[in-house]
Amino acid sequence: MKGKPDAYSLLSCAAFAIMSLSLSRETQSGFKIDLIYFFLGSLILQLMKIKLLLCIPGVGFGYLIFILRSHFSSINDAIQAESHSQQLVSTIDNDDPTSLQDENLNVIVDPHSTQLASTSTADIGGSMLEKISDCVKALRQENSTLMEMLMEKLKDYLSDDSGFNVSDPDFMIMALSTETIDNLHKTAKLMVRAGLKCELSDVYTSSRREYLVESLSRLGFKKLSIEDLQMLSWKEIEDEIKRWIKASNVALKILLPAEHKLFDQVFFGFSSTADLSFMDVCRESTLQLLDSADTIAIGSRSPERLFRVLDMFETMRDLIIPEFESLFPYQYSGSLQIEAMATCKGLGEAIRGIFIEFGNQISQDSTEEIYQKDELPSITSYVMDHLCAASRSRKTLEQVFDGDYGDPLKEYPKIEDRVHSCSDLSVQMGLIMKLLWNKLAAIAKYHENVLIYNKLPLWHSGFLMTNRKYIAQKAEDSELGAILGDNWFINNLPGLFPSHPIDLNELADINVFLPGQKVAYKLKRT
Repeated sequence: MKGKPDAYSLLSCAAFAIMSLSLSRETQSGFKIDLIYFFLGSLILQLMKIKLLLCIPGVGFGYLIFILRSHFSSINDAIQAESHSQQLVSTIDNDDPTSLQDENLNVIVDPHSTQLASTSTADIGGSMLEKISDCVKALRQENSTLMEMLMEKLKDYLSDDSGFNVSDPDFMIMALSTETIDNLHKTAKLMVRAGLKCELSDVYTSSRREYLVESLSRLGFKKLSIEDLQMLSWKEIEDEIKRWIKASNVALKILLPAEHKLFDQVFFGFSSTADLSFMDVCRESTLQLLDSADTIAIGSRSPERLFRVLDMFETMRDLIIPEFESLFPYQYSGSLQIEAMATCKGLGEAIRGIFIEFGNQISQDSTEEIYQKDELPSITSYVMDHLCAASRSRKTLEQVFDGDYGDPLKEYPKIEDRVHSCSDLSVQMGLIMKLLWNKLAAIAKYHENVLIYNKLPLWHSGFLMTNRKYIAQKAEDSELGAILGDNWFINNLPGLFPSHPIDLNELADINVFLPGQKVAYKLKRT
């Protein structure tokens, strides 16, 4: 390189630079690029030794070399993308199991790739979406047949009050075609590896979501709203609650478990994708069940609704909440499980509110009716029938009034163990009994005011003793006695008996005058 360079050295540097460019196209080694830099630098340096201005054509030659290299690199990327496209499309069309084991089946798009690479990637996505749509369509057709089979199995359960009994709850997943499930699995696996998780979710989960909502509708379930409660009669609301309970049983014991097993097979090997997608599929149908329960919980507190609200509470406690915890991983369904617990608590508050309203109705009942000494007012039989029927759900009511919605049911004294109870339920039951007794005392007082002849104390005592005997017998024959305890009547109903023995048969016919009236009524001797 000493002295002025000759033409031979200039041509050699240019030739070696072009040769390095050619080599860089064939291999991915970085030192080939360094060779290009070296020979181009040598060429420019020799030209400057001849004449300084000759560096301009040298730099221009170097710029041309780099333009050619960039162009050749883009062509290589496009060819590589096209090769991956053909390989993936061939895999989808042929369902080649061996190709699914290739961990390198990924679509890589270089930022410097040309429009050809982008077009190839779009073709891959389009082929996969078309394939998954076909698989979902085939699955929907099979599910339509399976739903008819399910409706046939549940015909008696849905049409009357027969018990829920399905001998093989897994029959739906077992009846699905193996080919359909395999095709779904292969296509889902390719789409996840190709970075098309969102597209897969949009197509597959939306279809399954619609299927579950439609299945609930086929089971007779209808989402209730506040407007529905205002328009429907109690008999119609009661029927809707029955359908809600039946739909919840079928959904939580058959439909959702079958859907979960299907997801496990379709998304085998992609557990996080499967869990999240399964939660997305089930969210709408489960929220409809919870929303209907919430609507009932905030509705009327009429005492006649107690037993149906109790049924809903027990369904939430014994079925929906445990199944939610079993089916849905908490990291994806935490909000849903919290909402289910809130719904259960809302139903519990509704039950407590019904008891409060029950007491209000007793206090507001009219006392201005005439009764014979051994006659039971309608309020006595109504209240005692209601309390005795409610006491059959003692364990649930204890849980509601104690507020232990998420705890296992406690063991309570048996019906023969007549001990005094201090639970919140016994306090509430005792309060209602006191309200009833105060109402009976008010009725007796009213008769004392309107009866103008003798033997009034005898009539007063006879009336109260007749009612007391009925109340005590009803409590003794039901769980109500165990809730209150034997000593409750003695401790809480003082002054029931007169200070001297009474022969009720000595009561004669008594003339009765109502205030402001001149007509006398006869209370007949019994």
